Amino acid sequence: MKAQNFIDILAPLAVAEQKRTGILASITISQGALESAWGSAAPRNNLFGIKGTGQEFTTQEYINGAFVTVTDGFRVYSNWEGSVIDHSNFLIENSRYTKAGFLDRCSVLDYAGAAQALQAAGYATDPSYATKLISIIENNLLHQYDILEDSKEDETNMPMKLEQWQWDMLYKVMGNAYNADQLNWNWMQKIVDKTLTASELAFLNTVLDGRIDRKIEV
Repeated sequence: MKAQNFIDILAPLAVAEQKRTGILASITISQGALESAWGSAAPRNNLFGIKGTGQEFTTQEYINGAFVTVTDGFRVYSNWEGSVIDHSNFLIENSRYTKAGFLDRCSVLDYAGAAQALQAAGYATDPSYATKLISIIENNLLHQYDILEDSKEDETNMPMKLEQWQWDMLYKVMGNAYNADQLNWNWMQKIVDKTLTASELAFLNTVLDGRIDRKIEV
């Protein structure tokens, strides 16, 4: 399977799990890609190499400074969605990942820190595991899936973080519009209090477009 095809299938599942558990979508996708060779080596839909019962097969593990072939038991799933959900549950239920700071790194959208925490907690024996995950994420821009749509909407409804000169400029431009009786004082007060949001600024640009010299740009 091509990398992009794998991403297209797994991304919606990974995003749904991030909303449910907080585990970064980029981590889920990159681990699935690495552990299953982009979906081409996922016996019984086991995308993440999670050990258990149901099937046995050989795999490579790094032991005493070298990769060796071992035979072990692995979990089975009816589909990829089940594998993705179980992967999330596995990381949450095993306290060693919490202790390693994995969930903390996920909470601040730090995919590199999360990858390093997985390695520190012993998810895989490969000493380059974190580096490989980070490379997959960055080469395929997987971190874009960590920014959930709800988060994007929330940012537009938060007070803007502007420099003082930008607030001064907004006050000047808005003052002209206010004096022309195009706006009420509430909008001016939001600038004075520095509580104007990005969505409100977009609305003002729509209202003022064509009525004053230029749009408000910050």
